[in-house]
Amino acid sequence: MKACELKKGIKPASVMLLTGGDGYWTSYAVARLTDSIPAEERELRVEVLDGSSVDDVVFALATPSLSGGSKTVVVRGRTGKLSSAEEKALKGYCAAPAADSVLILCDEKGVFSCVKAFAAEVDCSAPDSADGKDFLRDAAERLGLKIRAPALSLLFDYCNADTGRAEKELEKIAAYAPEGGVADSELIRLLVAPDERAKAYELTNALSTGNKAAATAYLTRLAAAGVQSSAVLRSLASAYRGLLFLRISPLGDEDAAKALGVKPYAVKKMRPVARRYTPVALKALCDGLNDLEYHFKSGRISVENALDLAISRIMGVKVNV
Repeated sequence: MKACELKKGIKPASVMLLTGGDGYWTSYAVARLTDSIPAEERELRVEVLDGSSVDDVVFALATPSLSGGSKTVVVRGRTGKLSSAEEKALKGYCAAPAADSVLILCDEKGVFSCVKAFAAEVDCSAPDSADGKDFLRDAAERLGLKIRAPALSLLFDYCNADTGRAEKELEKIAAYAPEGGVADSELIRLLVAPDERAKAYELTNALSTGNKAAATAYLTRLAAAGVQSSAVLRSLASAYRGLLFLRISPLGDEDAAKALGVKPYAVKKMRPVARRYTPVALKALCDGLNDLEYHFKSGRISVENALDLAISRIMGVKVNV
């Protein structure tokens, strides 16, 4: 099961293994798995252990809750490998768990993979775009907000597929939405600040298709929002280095995302842009952008001139569209 599919009040199994490592979705899963405990009893019946030994975990599970009801033990932050004795002890508990206890193992690094056979697993990696957007659509409905499909896609892009951030942005959007609670793309652009990679993608996408009007409009919005020309130039240089990497690398989406330090969703968005250029053209653009950054930092030209030259050079490259 995926974390985004968990519903409020779900009854957990005796042993839950939360894999995937995304911080937001791990926290979301823990919240959903403890929702069935009455709020007034949660502090008394849920014990959170951070980086603890297996002996401490087993001891906590054997200790009654302060309210006398069933007990949930949440284990987080353990990144060091289990010793053979710890693995044996943990497998021994998970093979015959206490009837009135729930063990939630937040497994960021695969430390607890030895108990997979005994546990119900929840995938806490970031969801793909379809699942992420479905989750946000449901979250919007709970806020009384109707968000149109293009606006939802724009929000997802602006947050670089970070569903946790997007969910928080929905609260702000709901507060400012017009009567009837309908959010369109214009409202998203007005209220949501795109992250650096989203800014770079929107601009490179416009430039790579030769869409001067879209590129100009986007640059105007960035300037109005107070984004410095140096930041735009830096984002462009970083974006084109990423495009070059994707154009010449044989890595799949998951491995390429790790190499670039982005999410697989971002790689999927970048690949069509990368294919519009030849590897030679991308290498030349990367070198040119690096040179322009050096020239303005050394005082040879102004940063505004450097950005203008960068845009002109990118727009002058022949692309496959």
